[in-house]
Amino acid sequence: MELNKYQTVITEELKETLPREVYENLIEYISTIKFIKNLIAPEHVRGFAKDRPEDPLYNDGRILVDISNPHILEDMDYFRQPALFFKKNGKYTNIPPNSNPKSEYAEYWKEELRKWKYGVIRELDGEWIPGELYFYWNYSPIWLVETIATGGQDGKSQGERVKRFAKPWLGDYLYFHYTCKAKRNGKHGKILKTRGIGFSFKNASESPRNMYVLPGTGNINHHLASEKTFLSGDSGIWGKILDTLDWIAEHTPLPRMRTVDATKEMYVQLGYKDEYGSRKGLLSSVKCISLKDNPDKARGIRGPYIHYEEDGLFPNLEKAWNVNRKAVEDGDVGFGFMLAGGTGGVEGASFAGSEKLFYKPSAYNIYGIPNVYDKGSNGELECGFFWGAYLNRNECYDENNGEPDIIKALIEILLDRFKVKYNSSDARAITQKKAEEPITPQEAIMRTERTVFPVADIKDYLESIGPKKESFLAEHYIGELINNHNGDIEWKPLSDKYPLRAYDSSDTDRTGCLEIFEMPKKNANGEIVRGRYIFGIDPIDADTGTSLFSIIGMDTFTDRIVCEYTGRPRLANDAYEIALRTIKFYNGEANYESNLKGLFSYFDARNCLHYLCDVPQILRDMDMVKATNLYGNKAKGTHANKEINKWGRLLQAQYMLTRYNEDSEDDTSLKLHHVRSIPYLEECVAWNSDGNFDRVSAAGMLFLLREDRVKRTSSMKTNQDNKVKKMSEDNFFNKNWKIANNKNPFNG
Repeated sequence: MELNKYQTVITEELKETLPREVYENLIEYISTIKFIKNLIAPEHVRGFAKDRPEDPLYNDGRILVDISNPHILEDMDYFRQPALFFKKNGKYTNIPPNSNPKSEYAEYWKEELRKWKYGVIRELDGEWIPGELYFYWNYSPIWLVETIATGGQDGKSQGERVKRFAKPWLGDYLYFHYTCKAKRNGKHGKILKTRGIGFSFKNASESPRNMYVLPGTGNINHHLASEKTFLSGDSGIWGKILDTLDWIAEHTPLPRMRTVDATKEMYVQLGYKDEYGSRKGLLSSVKCISLKDNPDKARGIRGPYIHYEEDGLFPNLEKAWNVNRKAVEDGDVGFGFMLAGGTGGVEGASFAGSEKLFYKPSAYNIYGIPNVYDKGSNGELECGFFWGAYLNRNECYDENNGEPDIIKALIEILLDRFKVKYNSSDARAITQKKAEEPITPQEAIMRTERTVFPVADIKDYLESIGPKKESFLAEHYIGELINNHNGDIEWKPLSDKYPLRAYDSSDTDRTGCLEIFEMPKKNANGEIVRGRYIFGIDPIDADTGTSLFSIIGMDTFTDRIVCEYTGRPRLANDAYEIALRTIKFYNGEANYESNLKGLFSYFDARNCLHYLCDVPQILRDMDMVKATNLYGNKAKGTHANKEINKWGRLLQAQYMLTRYNEDSEDDTSLKLHHVRSIPYLEECVAWNSDGNFDRVSAAGMLFLLREDRVKRTSSMKTNQDNKVKKMSEDNFFNKNWKIANNKNPFNG
């Protein structure tokens, strides 16, 4: 494998030092993630700034930067001269201070302000950085980790946090170019990221920079969060904003007076009041707002910058985003920039809204780039910006130009995962580890609060489907079931109807249609064995509403899911009819949530109650339902409650993690790997106690019935050799025969 000079070479000696699983995972990530391939490619493939074409949007000699396939950076200290000078001399210039606006000193700072706004171009090769990055690298010191002792156990080192100017990371270069391109195109930004990249420092530098280059009372910079703790204090973004403003006030001659300095309210405005009380000066400002559960709290704000801190914790992120678009857009003109950023591994974060913004950028006027970050993705679909854990991991990059050693970083990450996986007693620990230090966006959006579903395994499986998704889905049957002239149920393929193949289908026609993964199997007599196929139903009970009707079927002989219908027809009766025909087609039996009575009434009116199972005996045995007074709708299906639903989810998770073929040493696949319903698996990944997950609910009913069948079959096998008593052998007859026989006078 040919690599550029910044990469650790993969040798046989290196391979021998790694656990087999770690090495195989390393090769898999390298071979399946296009962005990683791009970064480790040799110099003659990646190229340099001099090899890049000119950017047609500017026409001033600067190169066109390809964020998803970047060139190799060179001599980035060229763009860090103020920081390097300050580090050496404790000040930004040796030019003597002079208040004359035409002095050399004044001209120096005017030029610096120009660079803050427009950036810097290197004429030699057209390399350039945006003004936001120039400001961040030179005027916004951050806290960095520096190594103070090496040679620790397992190769670990001791470090300490010190305040320094930021280093020239490739990650910073790409991130700020992404936000610059977004602004230039009148769009907004979305980033998913690993922990420890100084994201809050980068965004804390944005507002102070704007306050000097975009003055005026109408230019308020906003930082929003779901909770005040992400904003306030020295650890929050507000403290970092104040640090940068204080740094500028102390080390530059730029205006430093503040007409408003309300630390408690997290609001600062630059400027002063003259002797008449009139406000003067820049009058630009920055404000932090905690939205909590009220996305309308920020309605009406305006300004050049609106930043969402830890967007994965926003319960109403989409609404807040859409509410505030009018604050930064006027028709097709974007006069302000919104940025949403979040980190994986936050306890309680569902990332539902964050995931939508990342994977559907055009729907939210977000600047989309080719998705080269997920396994098997080829860049045909767009997404937001992703900063993976392998990009500029500490001590895994070149100090001079910020080029990352991707191979070294991946090895360290995978070794950490390996240790967590096999040494932690918490089953969620590996999911937490992946979410906090993600290699792919799918890992970043893993839900880490308590869930029984094997999220990491499901995501790996879904990623493996990605590259072959079209051929994978092509094997399914799409259509509807009709009554033919003989009164039998018959399959009719359709080309003008589509099943709901995405968990989030809120912006599509939600009628849906039946999707069959395996047609019903008949025996030698041409019949479908009664009881072979079982179903689970999550019903609806009204013609209006947002909840979906869902029915999922299983072949108990193969233990595979064979069909699914999920949708919201115009009438509830239409959904009931789809379910009835599906069960008839498979000659099956269904368990359903009997909390709603509409389905029972529909089947009862058509004399089809025999297609609905009785209350599963296993629920009675476990005292989950009362065994008395069961009649009508109560005698059928399952009256769901919190305890029963929880058990239904557990049964699904246990099924997924069971080996598909336990009798084969060669086939190590899990039953999960034979589930063909992508939206069902997406629901399992997204599941949380607050949401509505119709397929998971339907599958819960299915697996309760499956478990009941398994127990009944097991009981039959256990008792198969027991002698069956005749009625005449009952104790009642034996007892009374003995009494009568003793009273018989003819018995002596």
